[in-house]
Amino acid sequence: MDKHEEADAIIDLIPAMAWSTTSDGMLDFASQHFLEYVGLPLAEIAGENFYRLFHPADTTRLAFEWRSIMAAKTGREVEGRLRRADGEYRWCSLRQRPRLDPEGNVAKWYGVVLDIEDRKRAEDALRETKSALAASEENLRLIINSLPVLVWSARPDGSADFVNQSWLDYAGRPADQILEWGFLDLYHPDDIPEMVEIWKRDLESSDHTRLKGRIRGDDGQYRWFYFSGRKLTDANGLVRWYGVNIDIENLQRAEIALRESEAALRESEHKLKLIINTIPAMAWSCTPDGQLEYWNQHLTNFVGLPFEAIVGFGFYRMFHPDDVDRMRESWEQVVATKQPNPVDARIRRFDGEYRWFNLQQSPLLDPEGNVVRWYGVVVDIEDRKQAEESLRQSQSHLAHVTRLTTIGELAVSIAHEINQPLMAIVTNAGTCLRWLRDGHRDLEQARLAAERVVQDGHRAGEIVASIRAMAQRSPVRMERTDFKQALHDVLFLLREELRSRGLQVVTDLMPEPVDILGDRTQLQQVLLNLIMNSAEATPRGAEALVTVRCRQVPKGEVEVSVSDTGRGIPPEQLERVFEPFYTTKSDGIGMGLSICRSIVEAHGGRIWATTNHPRGNSFTFTLSQFKDAAVDR
Repeated sequence: MDKHEEADAIIDLIPAMAWSTTSDGMLDFASQHFLEYVGLPLAEIAGENFYRLFHPADTTRLAFEWRSIMAAKTGREVEGRLRRADGEYRWCSLRQRPRLDPEGNVAKWYGVVLDIEDRKRAEDALRETKSALAASEENLRLIINSLPVLVWSARPDGSADFVNQSWLDYAGRPADQILEWGFLDLYHPDDIPEMVEIWKRDLESSDHTRLKGRIRGDDGQYRWFYFSGRKLTDANGLVRWYGVNIDIENLQRAEIALRESEAALRESEHKLKLIINTIPAMAWSCTPDGQLEYWNQHLTNFVGLPFEAIVGFGFYRMFHPDDVDRMRESWEQVVATKQPNPVDARIRRFDGEYRWFNLQQSPLLDPEGNVVRWYGVVVDIEDRKQAEESLRQSQSHLAHVTRLTTIGELAVSIAHEINQPLMAIVTNAGTCLRWLRDGHRDLEQARLAAERVVQDGHRAGEIVASIRAMAQRSPVRMERTDFKQALHDVLFLLREELRSRGLQVVTDLMPEPVDILGDRTQLQQVLLNLIMNSAEATPRGAEALVTVRCRQVPKGEVEVSVSDTGRGIPPEQLERVFEPFYTTKSDGIGMGLSICRSIVEAHGGRIWATTNHPRGNSFTFTLSQFKDAAVDR
């Protein structure tokens, strides 16, 4: 046995995939471990035949890399997919070095092949986790920038390192002029000493801060703001302050002018409590059949349970009892369909408190589309849930303002409606007096005239009561509501307005009573907005028609639609008409339909728009029927 054969025998004993080529790159040796890995004899892969081992999509690139390496006479690491004996392509790393002769020419190339498939998969999983984290951070950024308050964060020394879009819009300055200590330039000079003193005191000795001060806006005017902030320490021990500045200009003026009571102050403080917390995310993985196999230490610490207690399907014990069945059904569907479906649920913290989390998942699939492993993240959304509740309250206040605005726009029509019974009362009262005079006395005629006075008085009272019900801001009451009567009251209120526009309203309702579970005032606002929108979109003419339909649909729901024969909304805009501040009217503010959607969804229904043919639009929404079994008789 010569030295080369002896060296090859030694290499075969090493558990590594080694190889060598001639100076021009022709494979002339592969270790036994290499040949067993690819399942082919050396004769079938010698020379340039070794390219058949690589994935077709990688062959051209690897050939180019190999030629470049040979030209440079310097080895470097190259990655590609190599077909294993069982037919599976696995990522491998190819490393090589040249043996040079005394003249510096390549006499031979030597190299090894390393299987890096597991490392690649881990890198892919890490990228997916980072992508999910980035998406959750982007969602948080959108929420924070959408809040109608000035949101900020600061370093431990009190300098600002973040302000949201509302801050930038109010100040009318770029962020670099507000961050650090630039925000002090916007505070009223008379307020700065006290505000800075309180801020420094709380930075040193407290975990929260509350103060008031004036901030100059883009228009040059100062407005009073309430500041509320809290110090938080993340898992890495990094300390930051998070807070909000809420416009209290009108409240401050009222306090200065009227010295309002403590009850009014407590109410204002209740409306001002908005605290933004960081949202931590936690990673996990499951087997293809959905059993938990890994959960990072951060969540283990959060729930206060050992990993052995939640491995497999034991993780269900962490969820709120009311959420377990829904979570189980959702997760089984995800595993069966291999389609991700983010879901919200409450998880029990180690101290017994439940917090809302968003659970997101993504499958790692093999080339055949089978799930190799499930990866996911759990993101704390408790603060977002609270913010959504605050937003719903703000929408309720805005809905009340919209009702008052609509009633104001209908003032002339309302005055006409009230004037009719009042004039009738005056006329009938005069008639009654004439029949009571001496010489013309007729008690029967006087009695009839008096009865007409009473009837017209009741009619005027009904009109005033209807307007008062629409105008008042009362808490939401989900109760049995007669939908037909609610619609009748709205049409009665709009009667003169619709008549002045030359519009005809047709109702197509079910013959049987229609009892809805909902808030009467809010449902009337939806009808009022939709009917007025149809009226404004429909020009005068013989075919000027608004139709209100109501029918029963499956699942115990009622479907209501308001249709018109107006100019219509372009189909490409139908998906956006329910967005806040999006309007197709030249003088609209774009909140009417957004409020309608919020009210309908709060009632457990949905609302959508469609195009009528040949013209006009229909707005349709669903409501839940009132179940007699729920009535306390």
